[in-house]
Amino acid sequence: MFFGNKDNAQILAEFLRKSGAAHIDNEVRAVRLSLARDIINYIYKSPEGWDERCTFNIKHIGDQFLKWLMNFDPQKGVDIDHIYSMSYRFVCEFDFLVGAGQELGMELRSIKTKMQDDIAEMDDDVKSQMIYASYIMPANIAKDFINDANIGVFKNFEQRKVEAEKLKAQWDEEIEQKKITTEALKDKLDEYKIGFNFVGLYKGFSDLAIKKTNESFWLFWSLIFMGIVIVSPLIFEIIFAAREIYGGQSFSANHLIILIPLISVELILIYFFRIILANYRSVKAQIMQLELRQTLCQFIQSYAGYSVEIKKQDSGALEKFENIIFSGILSDPEKLPSTFDGLEQIGNLIKSVKGS
Repeated sequence: MFFGNKDNAQILAEFLRKSGAAHIDNEVRAVRLSLARDIINYIYKSPEGWDERCTFNIKHIGDQFLKWLMNFDPQKGVDIDHIYSMSYRFVCEFDFLVGAGQELGMELRSIKTKMQDDIAEMDDDVKSQMIYASYIMPANIAKDFINDANIGVFKNFEQRKVEAEKLKAQWDEEIEQKKITTEALKDKLDEYKIGFNFVGLYKGFSDLAIKKTNESFWLFWSLIFMGIVIVSPLIFEIIFAAREIYGGQSFSANHLIILIPLISVELILIYFFRIILANYRSVKAQIMQLELRQTLCQFIQSYAGYSVEIKKQDSGALEKFENIIFSGILSDPEKLPSTFDGLEQIGNLIKSVKGS
C-alpha cells in the first residue's frame, strides 16, 4: 500500500489544497497543473486501484513523486513540469493494466489525450519522460511482468498439464484396480460372513447335541438300573419259593398273598421303566435331528445368496430344507406315559383280585 498509506494520502491532500489555491501566470503551465491535479485527485479518491495497477512507477519514481508534491512551489515552472510528467506516467501505467476488455473512464482518457498532444511543446528534459511513458514504459512493464518469479510458473504450465494428465490417468488406472480388488474382497467377506453364520448355527446344534448325548447316557444307565431293579424281586421270589418247596413245605395261599404286593411293585417299576424308556427314545430322536441339521449346515455355506436366486425361479424349492433346518427339536411328548395311566392299571389289577 503506497497511495493508501495515511501519510502519503496526507501529502496528496496537501498538494491538492496548495495547487488549488495557486495562481499561475503562464497559461500553458496552468493547464498542465490543472491536468496533473485531476490525475492526483483520482489517485487520492481511489488509492487502492492505483496501488494495484501502478506498481512499476511506485517502485521507480514513487518516493520521488511524493517529494515533488511536498516541495511544490507554484512559482517554479520546473516543479509543475516534473509533477505533470510523473502524473502522465502513472496514468499511462494505469491505462496499460486497466484490465482485459476495459478502458479508462471518459474523463481520464480525455486527460491522457490532452497530455499526449502537449508532448511536442515541452522542454527536452521533461519531454523525454513523456515519450518514455508513452512508448518505452509499457514494454518495461511487460518485461518485469514476464520475468516475475510468480509468472515463471505459467511458462511450464503446458508441461505441468501433460504431467498432470499422465498422473491422473495413472491414478485412474490404480483406482480401477483397487476398485476391482475391493469388490473381490467384499465378495469374499460376504462369503465369510455367511460361512461364519452357519458355523455359529452348527456350533449351536453341536452344543445342544452334546447336552442331549449326556442326557442319553444317563437315561441308558437308568434303564439298565431299572431293569435290574425290576428283575430283582422276581429272582428273590423264585429263590424264596424254591427254598420253601425244598424245605418240604407245599405251595399254599400264603405264597399267593406274598405275590400280590410283589406284582404291584413290579407294575410300578415297569411304569417308571416305560417313562425312562420313552425319554431315552425321545432324546435319541432329538440327537438324530441335531445330527441331520449339522450335516445340512456343512454343505449349505452359500445358502443366503443361493436361496435368493433359486426362489426367483421356484418359491417352494427350499421349503423342505428350511422346514428341517429351522423347525423345533421334536421330543414326541404325546407318546410319553402319564402318571394316571400307571395308577389306572394298578386300580384295574386290584379290582380283578377282589372280584376273584
